[in-house]
Order: sequence, then structure tokens, then C-alpha cells
Amino acid sequence: MKYIYLIRHAKAQKDPKTEDLQRDLSSSGKEDLKTMCSRLKTLNFQAECIFSSPAKRCIKTAQKLCKTFDIKEKDIFIEQSFYQHNITEILNFISSLQKSRVVFIMHNPILIQLCEYLALIDIDNFPTSSIMCLKFDVCSFKDIKEQSGELVFFDYPKSKND
Repeated sequence: MKYIYLIRHAKAQKDPKTEDLQRDLSSSGKEDLKTMCSRLKTLNFQAECIFSSPAKRCIKTAQKLCKTFDIKEKDIFIEQSFYQHNITEILNFISSLQKSRVVFIMHNPILIQLCEYLALIDIDNFPTSSIMCLKFDVCSFKDIKEQSGELVFFDYPKSKND
């Protein structure tokens, strides 16, 4: 069994003077991320490594996951295609993975496109700090086929009250 956790970065600061890649998390983004980390603790979250877009807001989201779940920061890997929104590159990247439980931290609209490709899901929105877990009944990520993933959970900060 293989698992992919798809996470949209926490809400970023809106500063027109800051380059998009350098935008940091906003205070509400940090609070939402804290909420989601707490919820993940109840959902059997286990990850071997984290792949992040090079955007600062994604890296900061990854670092918070590391702190919360005792994942080593050396297990955060930057993946350029997560920012460039190239679905073909991302699918090729997935097929090369050797781990069983991986986290992808990235952006819309590629998250929605990727979800709809990997599983039979029709999703309108992937809010900031959202987390989706998909599982695949395969021995290797290279054996994943279009819409072969099964939804384990999809959660986001405003989906329910704590």
C-alpha cells in the first residue's frame, strides 16, 4: 500500500512588494496550520518524507509538520515542479518515489488537477491548509494509474469545529 498526503500550504501574507516565492505565512495561516496538525494527530498521520514547492510558505508549512510529528527537517525535499504547475512532471516524479508514505506541499490549481487525476474525485476547492490523503493498492508508485487512488480523508480548517 502507498499513501500520498496532498497539502496546500497555509495562508500566506499578502504583500505586493514581496516576490511570490518569498511570501511568508500569515498569522491566520499559522493558526490554521496549528489546527490541522492537531487534527492530523487523530488521523493516523505517518510520513517518511516531505516534498515541498520551493515557495517559502510551503517550506514553512513543511517545517511545522516536522516539528509536530518528529520528522527530521533533512527529510524535506524541494521539488521545483510543484511550483511550476506541470502535471506531467509531477506524475513522472511520483512514479520515481521509493517511499511508502509521502507528503506533497504545493499550490492550487495543480493540487485540484492532481487530485482529480489520481482519484475519482471532483473537487471545487482546495483551501489553504487543506490536507487530503490518498491510498493506492500498489507495491510501487510507478504502478499508479489514473484515478486508482482511494480517498482516505480530506480535511480543511473550516470543515468542522474543534
